[in-house]
Parts: sequence; C-alpha cells; structure tokens
Amino acid sequence: MKMVWFIFIFIIFVFIYLFYKKSNKCKSCERYENISVDIGNNLSHYYYKYFISILKKEDFEYINESLFSNNTESKNQNNFMDSFPKRIEYNPRIYELLKNNNIEYEKYKDSMSVAFWMSESKEKEKIHSIMKPFMNKIFDETYIKLKLNKSDIYPIIHFRCADTPFVKHEFYYFQKYEYFKKILSQHSYNNIIILSCTEHLSNEKNKEMCQGYVNLLKNELKEFNPVIKCGTNVDDFVSMFYAPLVISTQSSFSFMSGYFGNGIYIEPNTMTDNKECADCESEYKGYNVPHSDVEDYYNLEHVYSLLI
Repeated sequence: MKMVWFIFIFIIFVFIYLFYKKSNKCKSCERYENISVDIGNNLSHYYYKYFISILKKEDFEYINESLFSNNTESKNQNNFMDSFPKRIEYNPRIYELLKNNNIEYEKYKDSMSVAFWMSESKEKEKIHSIMKPFMNKIFDETYIKLKLNKSDIYPIIHFRCADTPFVKHEFYYFQKYEYFKKILSQHSYNNIIILSCTEHLSNEKNKEMCQGYVNLLKNELKEFNPVIKCGTNVDDFVSMFYAPLVISTQSSFSFMSGYFGNGIYIEPNTMTDNKECADCESEYKGYNVPHSDVEDYYNLEHVYSLLI
C-alpha cells in the first residue's frame, strides 16, 4: 500500500515539474531574449522582396533566409522572424500606385535588399511612402499575433553607436545636437527615451566611447528628461514601432521599425560617402557631420566640438 502511494505521489510531482517547465518555456518565448539575427537587415530584405513581387505582379512568397545570423542559434531563436507572413496575395492597388509614379521593375531588380530602406533619392522616398500603410499592417498584425503590441507613451531617440562611427561607414554619421533639439522643441513631450545598445560588431573600446557619446547627448537634452535604455533587440524594435515619435540617427533597425510604425518618424537627410542627398525632400538637411571633418572618433573632445 505504501508503495502505491509512493508511486502516486511521484507521478504527481512529475506532472507538476513538466507543467512548470512548459510554462517557463512559453514565458521565455514571449519575452524574446536577444535573437541572433540582424532584425533591421532581415526585414529590409523582406520588404524589398515584397516590393519586387508587386512590380512583377506576383504573389509574395518568402523563405526566411536569416541573413547576418548565427545559423546554429537561429533555428531555436528565429520564431520572431518566422512569424511574418510568408505568402501575401498580389495587390494590384499597390502596383498601380507604383506604376503611376514611374517606378519600374527593371530599375530596382538588382538593388541591394539590405540597403533598400535608405532614402537616397526622391523616388525612394516615394516608394517608402506608398509602401508604408501596407508594411504597417503586416508588422502590426504580426506583433498582435505574437502578443508583443504595446502602448508606449514616450518618444524614442535611436542612437546608433557600436562599430559605427569608428569604422567611418559611408552610410552612417553622427548628427549635430541641434537636430535633436529642433525636433523635440516642435513636439510637446517632457520625457524621452534614448535607445542605445552598443553590442553590434563592437569591442570594449568602442563600447566605452559610445557610452561617452550617449552621455554627452543625454546632457545636451537634459531639459527633456532623457532616460538611456537598452533592452532586447526584439523589444526595442517593437517599442519603436509603437512609439508616438521616433528620432532616428539612420539605420535599418530604426527605419524598419519607426518609419513603418504607428507614430511620427524623423531621420536626417540621407548622406552617402560624405555627401547629402541633393534632391530629397527631407526637412532635416545639414545636420550630419561628415567623416571627413573628423580626425579621430576616439577623441571625444574633438568630436564634441563638431556636434555642439
């Protein structure tokens, strides 16, 4: 009899353990710790493929290629990327909007997909504008399905600093502080979040310097009560989508989340190889600091003198 009770109690404990383990696993999935894929580049690739399928008058068929990821980890961590629609029926309405603006397949068939988010011409600005409501719907429905939708009450500045600007990449630059102050003075917010994570392709020296740069920005914007934050890449990405205002320093991460998001998205005029876009309709021209003006990004005092 005692043995029967022992077996019965043992089985109960096993069930409790399995239930607890399953519950914790689900919670972990919902939290989305940092996933190994580059979300901005991957969704820019997704966006480009969708855009091209429309110009070809075809249904959108997508295979998650997990660009810029650690493939050994992505199999377990990539359920976020896998949740975006893999098939979307051809929409003639979007095609007509693109066609009416002389946007043709032949011109964009060989574009670099991970850089398609960039607004380096007036025509690219028009493409993004046409595609925005449709991309917004795709993203919003995906986040709702994943129960990641949220209501953020503070505007976000996405401050990109890790491998850039130290490598002097042709697409990424620092902006003068007046850029941020001008935007914030035009909107009635008393609190802001500076979203700044320094892990991407970074090293310890770069992380230390980036912390110095973000602290300088925080001090310059102290009248707006800034708070520096860095969450998981999924949570930060979704936060910008639902933020009322996103001020970008230009990156695929902030563009794909903020531009296609529910709030106002502002970025500086696109600069490529130290030259700003001449025909773009951006209101925020002249705020980028060219790499050619910077002797050494590790000289904090020198760079600060260019930003103020």
